[in-house]
Amino acid sequence: MTQMTSSLMPFFSLIRVSGEDRTTFLHNQLSNDINNLPIGHACLATYNTAKGRVIATLLVLKRENDLLLMAATDQITALLKKLQMYVMRSKVKLEAMPEWGVAASAPSTHFDLPSEPQFVLPTTHHNNQWSITLPDGSVIELSKTEHLPPYDASIVTNWQIYEINHGLAWICAATSETCVAQMLNMQLVGAVNFKKGCYPGQEIIARAQYRGQVKRGLVKLQATAPVKEGELIYCHDDEVGLIINQVSDLHANLVLAVIKHDAVAEPLHTESAELNLVTQFF
Repeated sequence: MTQMTSSLMPFFSLIRVSGEDRTTFLHNQLSNDINNLPIGHACLATYNTAKGRVIATLLVLKRENDLLLMAATDQITALLKKLQMYVMRSKVKLEAMPEWGVAASAPSTHFDLPSEPQFVLPTTHHNNQWSITLPDGSVIELSKTEHLPPYDASIVTNWQIYEINHGLAWICAATSETCVAQMLNMQLVGAVNFKKGCYPGQEIIARAQYRGQVKRGLVKLQATAPVKEGELIYCHDDEVGLIINQVSDLHANLVLAVIKHDAVAEPLHTESAELNLVTQFF
């Protein structure tokens, strides 16, 4: 599959986790099975509150001597602080990686999501640069920023459109702690492993999975004007959801949103735009 040229993605940054207890520590904090993630491979994961709300969506790369966490740039400082609270006596070191960056590219052709969750993502490594293929076929590159391609607004927009079209949600500061994992379909893309044991929010997420208690889901919408992540969505005067990701180009304002199941057929709007349904519940 031919890939588009990639671009630096400044809205993503990295955290390095090192130390003797690094793998066990992250395994106990995140929703995926970090203990059994092979060295040199990657996975998606969520970091959650005790009430099961997703603090951050993460891409985790397990290297020989450390693990790298990719998250929204505007969450890095808060994530470091939250994780550090649980280090206690563990032999773990957490640090930001300002000299490293993230680039991404989207396939030039359509790519269907796998029918089963991908708990381990295909990864290649060359000259200290890592390439990771996400479940939707797009590729994430991690390396020192000087070795990554420069920022290209058109490539970034194409990648954002591609992610929204495939229903792959990315949490930022504006949407942190607003949804449980199933509202974002994290269980479908392999970010939640229900066999791995305890982690913050595990009981809530498991209950939602097995008792079917999630009343909101992920949809793709088109807005009549540009909108922002975290904006509330209304049906008449009632709040029924919020915007998770959005992107605007010359053709449309695309939105990935979480809304109540019983509101999907109703007229929807934010304070600044009308919303029209494109895809109902990925």
